[in-house]
Amino acid sequence: MRENSAAAGTGPPRRRTGLLELVLLGARQVVGLALGAMTGVAALAWLLVSALGTVVALPWPPAFRAARRLSAAGVSALVRVELRRLAYWLDCDIMPAHGGGRQLGYLACRSLLGPVIGYLLWMSVFTAALFLVGAALTSMRGDPSMITIELLWVGAYIDPRTLGATLGLVTLALTILGVSLMSAVERWLARWFLGPSLQDRLRHRISELTESRAGVVHAVDDERRRIERDLHDGVQQRVVALAMLLGRARRSGDATQRAGELLRQAHEESQQLVGEIRDVAWRVYPRALDEHGLRSALASMAERAGIAVTVEDDRTERPASEVETAVYFLAREAVTNAVKHAEATEVRVVLSECADADTATGSLTVRVTDNGKGGAVPSGGGLSGLGRRVSALDGELRVDSPPGGPTTITATLPRHGARPASPRENGPAT
Repeated sequence: MRENSAAAGTGPPRRRTGLLELVLLGARQVVGLALGAMTGVAALAWLLVSALGTVVALPWPPAFRAARRLSAAGVSALVRVELRRLAYWLDCDIMPAHGGGRQLGYLACRSLLGPVIGYLLWMSVFTAALFLVGAALTSMRGDPSMITIELLWVGAYIDPRTLGATLGLVTLALTILGVSLMSAVERWLARWFLGPSLQDRLRHRISELTESRAGVVHAVDDERRRIERDLHDGVQQRVVALAMLLGRARRSGDATQRAGELLRQAHEESQQLVGEIRDVAWRVYPRALDEHGLRSALASMAERAGIAVTVEDDRTERPASEVETAVYFLAREAVTNAVKHAEATEVRVVLSECADADTATGSLTVRVTDNGKGGAVPSGGGLSGLGRRVSALDGELRVDSPPGGPTTITATLPRHGARPASPRENGPAT
C-alpha cells in the first residue's frame, strides 16, 4: 500500500479570489446583463404579441383557448431561457417552484428592467471608453492645449489627457459597481418570482430530513442483516466443524494417531475461527478508526483488500467522528464492490479537504476510482446504502460508472466541527 501526502489535481478546486478571477467574474456579469437586455426585449415583444392575439381571438372560444395555450408555452420557454442565462452568467441557479401567474409577472418585470439595464450598461461602457480613448488619442497627437475650468470664481488649467483618463477611470469604476448592483437586482427578481418561498424551502428541508432518517434506519437494518449472514455462513460453520472434530477425537479408539490427527485439524479450525471472528469484528467497526484515525483504518482496509489499493491524503484536520465513519465505510464498500463485481486490479482512494467560505467548517471529499469493467448502478443495494449514509450527514454522493469503466465514486461531506489531526494522522505514511 502507498500513501501520498498530497493529492495533486484530484481534490476539489480551492476557492480563489485573485484579480484574474474578479475580472472574469465581472466580464461574465457584463455578458449576462447584455444578454438579459436582449431577452427583455424579446419578452416585451412576446407579451405584446400574445396579448394582442388573445384579445383578437376572444370572440371565438376555440381560438381563444389555443391563443392562451400558445401564450403560456411562450412564457415557459422564455422563463427557461432566463433561468439558463442566470445560472451560466450570473451564478444564480434556481429550481423554479412557481408557474403561471408568477412566471408571467417575472417576464413583465424583465420586459421593463432588461432594456433599462441594457441602456445603462451600454451608456456606461461607451462613456468610459470615450474618455479613455480620447485621452489616449490626445497623448498620441503630441502636446495638447490646456483646458481652463472655472468653478465658483476659481480657475484652473488642466491637461486634457489627465482629465480624460481620470473621468474614464471614475466612469469605469462606477460601471463595475453598477454591474454588480444590476446583477444582484436580476438575481433577487428571479428568486422573488420563481424561487421557492421560505415555507417551500422549510417543507423541502423537512422532506429531506424525513427521507434521510428513514434511509438511516434502512441502512442500520441492512448492516444487521449483513452481520447475521457473516456470522451464520462463516463463524457458525467453523464452530460446527470444530465441534465435530473434537467429538470424533473423543470417540476415536486410536489415541495416538487418529485422535492426534483430529486434534490437529481441530486446532487449525480454531485458528481459522479466530481469523473469521476478527474479520467480522473488523467489518462491524474497526477499532483503529477511533484509536488511530481514518488514515490508519484505511491502511488496514487496503492491506485486507487483496488488490493494489493506493490511498492519497492531504488533510490537515480530523473531521467529526461520524464523518470519519461514513468516509471509512464508503471507501471500504467501494473497494469491496471493485473486487467482487468490477473485477478491478487497482483502486485509488483520494481524500481532500476544502475550507469553503460559504460554510463554517468546510467539507471533506473522498473519491474512489477503480480500473474495473464499470456498470455500477447507484440504486443497487450497496451504493444505495452508502447514499443514505452520506445524505444523513448532509453530504452528496455521485457515481460515475460507464460500461467498460472506470468507476468513480465521489462523496462530499461537511466536516461538522473539524478537530486537529493526531500525530499519527499527520505523521509519515506507513
